[in-house]
Amino acid sequence: MKKIGLLLFFAVFACSLSAQNRLSVFIGNANRYASVDLSDFCRRLCVEYDISAESLNNYYRRCGRDWGHVGLALEIARTSGRSMRDICDYYRRYKSEGWGRILIELGIGPESSYCAPFYDRVHCHSDYWHEHYDSYCKRHGKYHPHKHGYKKHPKYGKRKYGRYHDDDYDDDEDDDD
Repeated sequence: MKKIGLLLFFAVFACSLSAQNRLSVFIGNANRYASVDLSDFCRRLCVEYDISAESLNNYYRRCGRDWGHVGLALEIARTSGRSMRDICDYYRRYKSEGWGRILIELGIGPESSYCAPFYDRVHCHSDYWHEHYDSYCKRHGKYHPHKHGYKKHPKYGKRKYGRYHDDDYDDDEDDDD
């Protein structure tokens, strides 16, 4: 009986980690999109959630100055039927425990009928933001420095090692040839 209970606990734990990971991806994709095209990102949020730019800026301040959190809070408000004021209050109260706790408090937990549609919309928005960011980066390569290898120092060219790296593979002192 203990084994079944332990197995059930790990299954629920694994599901919650997966859900938290999806929310983290959503937040990251929203922040990357906002970092390259903030005006378009804000305009889309205003249209999608039928809010004013002034309200959006207010939510930005109340959600820790993080556009990904604002996008998630707006989607939670839509799904739960609560006002953004309530969602921001829940965020302030439970932000140390994460969005998973806030979802459970608002009735969007794993057993809820709202869970699947919520995560479908989160996934859809996240994919759009990721594609928009990638498209922007293809047109403006400077936003993808990690894809181009090591950063070149303007004076010394490509450098992988520190200034005093000895690569002659002897264990003796450093040779200055």
